[in-house]
Amino acid sequence: MTESNIPASKQAIVIGWIGALLVRLVVPAWIIYGAMQKVLGGTPKSLPRSVLDAGNTLGIKDHFLLLAILVSIEFFFVGLMLFVPKLARIAASIMLGVFLLVLSVEMFGYGNYESCGCFGEKSLSPIIMFAIDLSLLVGIVICKPRISKCHMNKGKRAHIAAGIFIILAWVFTFSSIMYGKEKGNNGSDDPTLPASWYPNDLNDWMGKSIDNIDLFGWVKEWPHDIHVGKQYVIFYSLTCDHCEALIYSHFEFPSIPTTLVTIPQSTEGFNYDGAFENPCYECSKTELLVGTDWIIGTPLLVAIENGIVKCATENEDFEAPACLIW
Repeated sequence: MTESNIPASKQAIVIGWIGALLVRLVVPAWIIYGAMQKVLGGTPKSLPRSVLDAGNTLGIKDHFLLLAILVSIEFFFVGLMLFVPKLARIAASIMLGVFLLVLSVEMFGYGNYESCGCFGEKSLSPIIMFAIDLSLLVGIVICKPRISKCHMNKGKRAHIAAGIFIILAWVFTFSSIMYGKEKGNNGSDDPTLPASWYPNDLNDWMGKSIDNIDLFGWVKEWPHDIHVGKQYVIFYSLTCDHCEALIYSHFEFPSIPTTLVTIPQSTEGFNYDGAFENPCYECSKTELLVGTDWIIGTPLLVAIENGIVKCATENEDFEAPACLIW
């Protein structure tokens, strides 16, 4: 080897080690952390709306099952990265590519720039997650991993180790998530409640009577005059900043009869820690039944007239509300 080739050779070694660390350590750890947060949280709320809609299109109505399947797929690719060096780079690239695709759909298709659910309910913004995932993918593409000479990675040992890891991860994932589902059903106010629910198409509500909309039938008690005249209904969370801003801005002294419907934060009920003080003393107040994992973008504002829905929108913008039509 000539003296001029030494720097290039050292550079190749460094690049190879960086690539190996990315696909065998950094990316698997990144994916495992997100997967574990979703499993321990055990709620379909951590799934992006685009994924829920895709699952619905594929006929997967059980959101808990959908969550378990998707997390299991993540663990499958992690197993390949950790134990099968020949497939580690491909597996990491596929996973990061899928993450980037989902994040793109969430941001540009659904207008979601707040939370992607990548780390469970409390997650970073899609923009930050997109930047991190893209950086990792570029690093993997640029830095080709060095070939591992570890004896454990040779022959059938790698595939056996990967298989054991994947099976254990799948058992842990399905048992944890499905246990959470059963626990929620056991504490339900009504055994006929679904395990989870979200409004997949609010446009279908237009022109319908609230008596024919499932969500309105799962409210504990409506005011006796809910079918009379023009009214607003707000489904909100006790700890939702956007809900607080909407109510303070437009409903502190409502000119139109308004009903506030509190959404349980979990299948176990309400958490009043950090709840904002409700300024609408003239509003009627009720709540959704406990036991369902309510996947609702709050505040959900509905305008009704004589019991007929005239407008409905999730994540209502308090600065420029779409459904304050009266």
